[in-house]
Amino acid sequence: MLTGVLAMALFPLISHHFTGRHFSGRVRGALGHGVLVVMRSTPEYLLAFILLQLWGPSMLPAVVALALHNGGIIGHLVGRRSNEISLRQDAPGGMNRYAYEVAPRVYGPFLALLFYRWEIIMRETAILGILGIATLGFYVDSAIQELRFDRAMVLILITALLNIGVDILARHLRARLHLSHTARSEP
Repeated sequence: MLTGVLAMALFPLISHHFTGRHFSGRVRGALGHGVLVVMRSTPEYLLAFILLQLWGPSMLPAVVALALHNGGIIGHLVGRRSNEISLRQDAPGGMNRYAYEVAPRVYGPFLALLFYRWEIIMRETAILGILGIATLGFYVDSAIQELRFDRAMVLILITALLNIGVDILARHLRARLHLSHTARSEP
């Protein structure tokens, strides 16, 4: 959820429909592009480790790290997609442009990307357990360290079943919402 909110809030940073094409708009667009590049290129494991040192052991560092990283990825892709949209001649400006013109037209591709990244986030949470964050990966790592391979295999199987379930649910939701992996630029 946090990933989606961040992505929808950040994509205007690189969209020409919000930054403009004049000099100050290009500067804002370059700064926004820089912010999104840093967010999406910083590994979530590194972010989680840094936040773990700052905030202490809890699930919050992992949640924030995954949200920042994946929000940056989706925000960048949705922003690039929004640049391909042709606006009407009488297109509104400001928040009305965002709420009524651009966001509805990129919402389908946004949801498709969000469902895709949801599957990846599920796999990443298992790996974040190695940092000591209490996810399934933490319990798998603990079971392996205690040489309890039977418990580790059951937990790995549960992780695989969760990922398969998320994939099935995402496919069902994409089909039900008529979302495709390719986006249309016109309504």
